[in-house]
Amino acid sequence: TRFSGVTGVQTCALPILDSLNRLDYFQIGEWERCSPDRIMTFSAVAASFGKMLSDSLNMPVGLILNAVGGSPTESWIDRETLENEFPDILPNWTQNDFIQDWVRGRAVLNCNKSTRKGQRHPYEPCYLFESGIEPLKGYGVRGAIWYQGESNAHNIETHERLFSLLVNSWRKNIESELPFYFVQLSSLDRPSWPHFRESQRRLSMSIPQVGMAVSSDRGDSLDVHPRRKQDVGERLARLALKQTYGKNLMPSGPILNKVEFQENTVLITLDCAEGLTTSDGKAPSSFEIAVYEGVFKPARAEIVGNQIRLKSEEIVSPKFVRYGWEPFSTGNVVNGEGLPLSTFRECEN
Repeated sequence: TRFSGVTGVQTCALPILDSLNRLDYFQIGEWERCSPDRIMTFSAVAASFGKMLSDSLNMPVGLILNAVGGSPTESWIDRETLENEFPDILPNWTQNDFIQDWVRGRAVLNCNKSTRKGQRHPYEPCYLFESGIEPLKGYGVRGAIWYQGESNAHNIETHERLFSLLVNSWRKNIESELPFYFVQLSSLDRPSWPHFRESQRRLSMSIPQVGMAVSSDRGDSLDVHPRRKQDVGERLARLALKQTYGKNLMPSGPILNKVEFQENTVLITLDCAEGLTTSDGKAPSSFEIAVYEGVFKPARAEIVGNQIRLKSEEIVSPKFVRYGWEPFSTGNVVNGEGLPLSTFRECEN
């Protein structure tokens, strides 16, 4: 299944607008063998994910692509869930501050030829679930991969509510504990992104059968669509191979286990940290510590086994630590597989 790129134009023709009102948005495709010609119109992240799965499992892997550029999380959640759990996001959605300005503005531009009250649009809450996810009920989907968040990064608290609802909504529709693997937003010069990535990191630890692939080292400071997509797809595949199929491989980069605030140092203990090193052979970079919130100083970092020890001559009795805390992150910590540590922020309890 693939989408019929309505959202990329400023004004939709009346027949298209009428089709949207009938939920006739996704083009129904057929199963096709992956080939160089067909892959050009497919998701590069999904294709590399599927190839690594197929090669590792030695079996065919089928992928259904329901991808809509710029779409917000709320458009992928079923109506009953939003009515019960987040009703405030539904009324007058093109004027609703829970929804990102760009999303609302694009929808108004797309629909400005319509005279129909209640004209529907793919970015509308529930629309993409109703047109693209609900039809998959009973299809036997084994798992989901998700690379989204740019259109919800304006309101982190709202996204935290929506993301959990999204996962549960899909699981309810598929009628299974659907494994759900998602990509943390990459690096880009947008001020809210360090906070959003941290929220995503915490969400990945709070929802069962959810895994997160880190992509901050594959970002582009000027382009929301970074080009190094194969690595991202393979990182998602590692999560699925380990957690869904039980394969013996490193599923991710280093994962924060524990932070100890000592008199003059901060000691960070990491899981999935075998062969802990840096991507450029230099000392670990982009670590900062602080005594008071917002007054961070660069820290000197030393790798000791699966731990990182931080010090700063300017800081005594640190209470806060953060890593890669910039929109376009320059953090360089990786494990022996070359997989990166997520950006993070922690404080003393």
